[in-house]
Amino acid sequence: MPMKFKQIQAFITVAREGNMTLAAEKMGITQSGLSRLLLSLEADLSASLFERHKHGMALSEYGSAFLPYALTMLNTEQKAREEIELIRGAGKGILRIGCVSSLLTSHFIDKLAAFHQRHPQIHLRIVDRIDSELYKLLLMHDIDIALCGPLPHDEKIVVRGKINWQDRICIVARQHHPLHQAADVTLEAMLDYPWIMPPPSSTPMNILADIFRARQLPCPQPVIECASSSAIKAFLCESDLLTSMPAPVYRHEEALGLLRPFELEGSVFIRDFYAYSHFGVLSGAALQLIQHLKQ
Repeated sequence: MPMKFKQIQAFITVAREGNMTLAAEKMGITQSGLSRLLLSLEADLSASLFERHKHGMALSEYGSAFLPYALTMLNTEQKAREEIELIRGAGKGILRIGCVSSLLTSHFIDKLAAFHQRHPQIHLRIVDRIDSELYKLLLMHDIDIALCGPLPHDEKIVVRGKINWQDRICIVARQHHPLHQAADVTLEAMLDYPWIMPPPSSTPMNILADIFRARQLPCPQPVIECASSSAIKAFLCESDLLTSMPAPVYRHEEALGLLRPFELEGSVFIRDFYAYSHFGVLSGAALQLIQHLKQ
């Protein structure tokens, strides 16, 4: 028997909430109605999708395997409705975009503004996350497009192409940091100072490890881990901490004489950017944006 949209919606809601009561409230139906939807879906698939326990519900091995396909089906249905409403002239296309912070603190934002002016009927929702979090958001279909550096290969994520943008990732410190006053700065000397960095899975952290590994040096171990670039810059201005950061993120502080990069040979990384989407049907609005960003 073909699966029904309500069954898919019920499965995804329970998977996210982990609780029948909360899921039923979110869907606006009774628990018995929700239970019937799940049981009929499991019967259609001839598989038990959840493990039931006294604290709630958890995905089974079959449920975990089915989840990305269920998300694709739900997303496709929603996109189809949006496209039909656009053709009718009612409502707006909704485009959910995930970007790394260096894109949103540079003139790249002008490209998004130009796209919005050209397509005012498309409603843009933009989130600022590190690339490893964008990867997770794509897998969960919480965003339509991710704009970032290279992501790990995954059959559920599609590379839509390289966009017309690069940035530089540099080692940065406050303007009057002791190392900026030194005659000869080395990576070895930087190991004597404390570091503040984004999470281990972030691009700046991975690049930093590669830079030090290339010199056969241990990677600096951050004394502070922070996912907020604004907080990192505030710490740098008030201490002798070091960090690795994309140039567009600190350009205003550099212009004001607060922060300054080190230009050591081999310590500056040029990063290319790509557009990614989740597997499945991509809306016309998303395809238009990707084409706009490639120009």
